[in-house]
Amino acid sequence: MSKPKLNNDEIKNLYNKLYNESLFTPQQRGYEFEKLIEAKLENEKLQPRASYKSKGEQVDGSFFWKGQTFLLEAKWVKPKIPASSIYAFKGKLDGKFHTTSGIYIAVNGYSNDVEDALKFGKSLNILLFDSSDIKLIFNGKVAFLDVLKFKLREAGDTGSLNVPYSLKNKAEKISKENKLDFLTAQLFQQKTTKRKITEDLLIFVEGKSDIQIIDNLLKPIELDFLLSYKIISLEGINNIRQIPSLLNLYATYHQNKAVIIILDDDQATLQIKGIIENVTEQIENSSIPINTKFFFIDEKLKGKLSTEILKNVIFSENYNKPQLYLELERFINEISYDYYDPEVNIPKESLKSILNRAEWDYENNEIIFPDDYTDRDFTVENLEDLIEFLNEEVINEVQGEMPLEMLKEKDYLDYDNEVREHLLEYHKDNLEKLNWNTDEL
Repeated sequence: MSKPKLNNDEIKNLYNKLYNESLFTPQQRGYEFEKLIEAKLENEKLQPRASYKSKGEQVDGSFFWKGQTFLLEAKWVKPKIPASSIYAFKGKLDGKFHTTSGIYIAVNGYSNDVEDALKFGKSLNILLFDSSDIKLIFNGKVAFLDVLKFKLREAGDTGSLNVPYSLKNKAEKISKENKLDFLTAQLFQQKTTKRKITEDLLIFVEGKSDIQIIDNLLKPIELDFLLSYKIISLEGINNIRQIPSLLNLYATYHQNKAVIIILDDDQATLQIKGIIENVTEQIENSSIPINTKFFFIDEKLKGKLSTEILKNVIFSENYNKPQLYLELERFINEISYDYYDPEVNIPKESLKSILNRAEWDYENNEIIFPDDYTDRDFTVENLEDLIEFLNEEVINEVQGEMPLEMLKEKDYLDYDNEVREHLLEYHKDNLEKLNWNTDEL
């Protein structure tokens, strides 16, 4: 068979023609699709070989990249590909050299059990490309090699064999969403504007309609320390398989403290119990493990939370808090204590907040601090006075914010060293512009 001479525009046009059922029989469509795959690989200099038969085995083609051979199986059929078809392809791989892997391309996707069946007691040497990947590749939106590298990385990091390339864009989109809510902190209710914004918790729910329901459930939770959260729709329970890779990709943008997954407590969830267990194991064994916990909400509670927050609906003297609420409260509090040290964080955040409000007057060699309570500015003209002022301000903040049991353990409060270290690390240049001697720090 001669080498294909199609450019990417021609490949795109011919690919989209294949969807016209009046132009091709199923057999012709499959044959033409194989030729397009070969042309695409040839354009990317991946040394493709056309389909061949070997000892009764039909292989739809192969290519060579980075010292590794990839065998191809491509199917353009209406039914979703079952696990049995993938096993048959895997049988063609198992007798090959150890640097041989497989790529299965299914235009209309796979049955729900395929990826889980492949992992059960088997070595993982097949990557799955589905409809979303194929459309991006053959419409020229992304190179085949970029998708391959993406899937290889995700398979190595998370063990997921069928991670759609579009998940990369989804992770980026979630990271750019501005909506970030805070769990009520008993001692920090007025401090959210002074706190550096981080994404502490990612919370996944089944559908978009669940976002407000779960938000209403979380609002009454009170913590000792401030935690932020973002609620994300999975857009269908079957997409929980994407969570390990989505978290892996999301770590490029944010490092979260924990992940909460809240699913409906119904028959559909019961049927995917094994998938939930697999997802949990994948996250635990991934290259970036993260504390993850599944919770389940019943339809009755969802109904009550559809319009009002839990506190207004059922929190009364005659009504016990739902078990789900108690479990969430316990888990989130554990997370908050694991990652927040008041003795360290309160002084640090106080210093950042105070100095962020400062006006550095380099012309007059002084620093001006606005006073929100008296509307009178406080001016500091030398380093020692600055250290004394900041120390007193931090002490006031700590006395108002630190848990009482921690304060009782301290004979006195003094943050002179912390102030000096902070100024030296973050404001040395500013102090030198004032002609103050930073050697005194």
